[in-house]
Amino acid sequence: MVKGISLVGINKREEAESLLSLFPDISFELSYAMSESFLEEVRDVCIGRTASVHSLCPRRAFFPNFASSDESVLSWSFSEMLRDADTAAVFGASILVLHPGYIIPSLVPSDKEERMKVMGGDSLKDYIAIDKGSICTASYIHEAQYREAFERMIPRLEELSRFLREKGLTLAVENLNPRAGYMLVHPDEMVELSERTSLSFALDIGHLYVSAERFSFDFLSSLERILYTGRVVTTHLHSNPSDRHEGIFSDSHQSLDRFSMPWKDALDMIEESGANMILETVEDPVHNLELLFT
Repeated sequence: MVKGISLVGINKREEAESLLSLFPDISFELSYAMSESFLEEVRDVCIGRTASVHSLCPRRAFFPNFASSDESVLSWSFSEMLRDADTAAVFGASILVLHPGYIIPSLVPSDKEERMKVMGGDSLKDYIAIDKGSICTASYIHEAQYREAFERMIPRLEELSRFLREKGLTLAVENLNPRAGYMLVHPDEMVELSERTSLSFALDIGHLYVSAERFSFDFLSSLERILYTGRVVTTHLHSNPSDRHEGIFSDSHQSLDRFSMPWKDALDMIEESGANMILETVEDPVHNLELLFT
């Protein structure tokens, strides 16, 4: 188990160097938001200290989509993941984190503004319960289109996982927030994957918290349930202001202690599980690392 931070909220080499000097034991996760030039800029800082690569890294215009019904999309997704496997090898990472798929057949933009246009589009309107954030309906994960995409996704992820394993890498599929169009938005799906496949997981507690508010399940018991599968190899740690009573369903990636999420209990459970603990906050990295290491 290692503790560290994603570079998603870090934009300068000097920031990464400063964090390393303050916290000599930290590891890094390379982010899907990193440009090729920034990746090269921090290469010597991160080589040998990189626990994981969050695909696709360096940033491409789109995310992979392993649930797509379009063979060209699938082919592109596989080939780009192989590029990331090379990046992981260069930096010494052992885990590739993946947003596994989307129920639409096309590629999904990595730019958030463009992605939200797609997620809020007409093709997904029947699955949107709350317009702000394109938050899904309660029945979303049981819809025929969703289940068809889920079944397409499983063998492809298993194939990718086997291929990466031969390269000494672990594929870790990540749970996402409950946005229409996204896959793996409910703990039941993670448990199902653990029972049907040998896949490993990247458990994002911020995403899980949004889902807990949307679907009205208990956050901590669901966290425990996913950890109990024994498949969680790494985690993303951040908080958000989601509150079902206020109608807020936000994935803002803010400081662990900023809102009401029971982050201390969550961290204790994750640390006991032995999974990597990677901050994915976009604000105040020093403060969050102090929370993680003390």
